[in-house]
Amino acid sequence: MIKNKFIAFTVLLLSIAGQAVNAEDINPPGVEVTGKGAVLIDPDIFTFSITLADRAMTAEQAKQVVDEKTNELLALAKKIGVDQNSIETTQMSIRPIFDNKSKSAQDLYQPSLIDVSRELTFILTNFEHYDPILDQAIRLGVKHISKLQYETSKADEYYRQALNVAIKDAEEKAKQIASRLNFKLGAVTHMSEFPHGAPRVLMTDYSEGAKSISFRSNPGKREISAQITLIYSINH
Repeated sequence: MIKNKFIAFTVLLLSIAGQAVNAEDINPPGVEVTGKGAVLIDPDIFTFSITLADRAMTAEQAKQVVDEKTNELLALAKKIGVDQNSIETTQMSIRPIFDNKSKSAQDLYQPSLIDVSRELTFILTNFEHYDPILDQAIRLGVKHISKLQYETSKADEYYRQALNVAIKDAEEKAKQIASRLNFKLGAVTHMSEFPHGAPRVLMTDYSEGAKSISFRSNPGKREISAQITLIYSINH
């Protein structure tokens, strides 16, 4: 019995010691500072989707209209210089539409119309192509245009620049604290990084029924940011 109590007491001491070590690892002593940095960028990738659709008595009739709209939109994209490999075209979606109020009992499960749709996703590297494609899609009677996403192909490069700014910001804060409180900074004993990826900014959403575009789109500047936490030891 005494032996069992001794073992339990030893395990408890080891557990407490382990917790103390872990707590020190999580919150090491010293001066903790947080630095933030950001850089402004010009997006160079522009992604959006267009859904073309039609309704008819038969799937074949609706499909023919959707095919014609698709071919017209792709022809316009090719004409203005859009890389065909940057356009993703999904398979057609076919959905029966029922109107039970106007049907007799024997025709209750027969659709009154067939809805056929197809989605095209454009991944543009030239923003000048955006407005012409959007305008043509609206003229064709587009069902839906997704919100525009801005991205950059140099996200890692820009993030590293923002990280350097964040590190410098943290260093300057630590020096200011040391000078104000009259002590000397030692080496960095702990570092935590909180990355912020390239933002995907959303623009105007065009829904079914839109007729024309009354403005010229402009992507503008976007921000990539970084944040870092440093802990310095204190030299007395």
